Amino acid sequence: MCPRAVAAIFLAAIVFVSCENCEKPSNVEIIVYDHVNGDVKNINAEGVITLSEDVFQVLVANQTIRKLCQNYVIINNELTVLQLLNNSIEDISPSAFNISATLALLKISANPLNRIKKGVFNEVRTKELDLSNNNIAVIEADALDNNTYLEIIKLNHNFIKKFDPNWFTRTPNVYKISAIYNEITKIPAYAFMNMTKLRPLKIRLSANSIEEIDPLALEGAGPIDTFRVTGNRIQELPYNLFVNKTIKNLQVDMNKLQCFPDSLFESSLTDLQFSGNDFFNCSCLIKVKTFVEAKSISVIYPSIICEDKANEIQIVFNNDKSYKIPVTKPSSI
Repeated sequence: MCPRAVAAIFLAAIVFVSCENCEKPSNVEIIVYDHVNGDVKNINAEGVITLSEDVFQVLVANQTIRKLCQNYVIINNELTVLQLLNNSIEDISPSAFNISATLALLKISANPLNRIKKGVFNEVRTKELDLSNNNIAVIEADALDNNTYLEIIKLNHNFIKKFDPNWFTRTPNVYKISAIYNEITKIPAYAFMNMTKLRPLKIRLSANSIEEIDPLALEGAGPIDTFRVTGNRIQELPYNLFVNKTIKNLQVDMNKLQCFPDSLFESSLTDLQFSGNDFFNCSCLIKVKTFVEAKSISVIYPSIICEDKANEIQIVFNNDKSYKIPVTKPSSI
């Protein structure tokens, strides 16, 4: 039998179990928050600790727990938030979390964790899984599958290089994915096909190294509320990206775009942001101006001055406005 090591809440609701030759944590501090009375308690734990009162959140932070082994965390009663922050976690074994409660948030952050294995989160009942600010470079096949509770996943500030269109197989309720500040280079075909069709999607892939968006990237996806790819290296948006698609908020700031495909001008956009594309083509920019004004679309322009020789004016684009400045001809003597 594995020796028990860290804590229990709700009369043995949480038990950290040391097994698989894991190093047994000693004197681990657990912070318990009571959302009813606002009480905060610090517990120095070794072995099993039980509490009689209900709690809202359990926080384990700034400890040394290098590996979460099988059945390392057992939750038998109700709990809303579980956070493991800056605990030197390098590895999480399949079935490390044995949780019967449905969590609003499971957050594992600021650890040297570099791989998400199949079997770790597949059966964890949490609506939001936040794995930001780790060292994650690999997400194993099937690691995000077969979870009917998951709705939001955050993978920000990691080292992920590949966006896998097979993520979320039989995980039908995910509507928001945020993977900003990673090393993704391409959005592949059918990238979001397994995300929910029951509510608008929120997709945030800013601050990667994306150079290419496959023409079929949005095939199989439902309506998209926000598609944010700010701060990448995108030179062109494919024509098919807007054909028979619903995208409300498109954010492509700080890329290398020079124009939009004609299909964008037939789309149902309500918000468009493309500042920082400093070499955007002037004739295309004027076409964008006509489009957004005709459909009352909220817009953020790049800072560019375009010359309209036919009307003897310069059009200054800046932020959410454009200005017309008459071109003054030199007087003849």
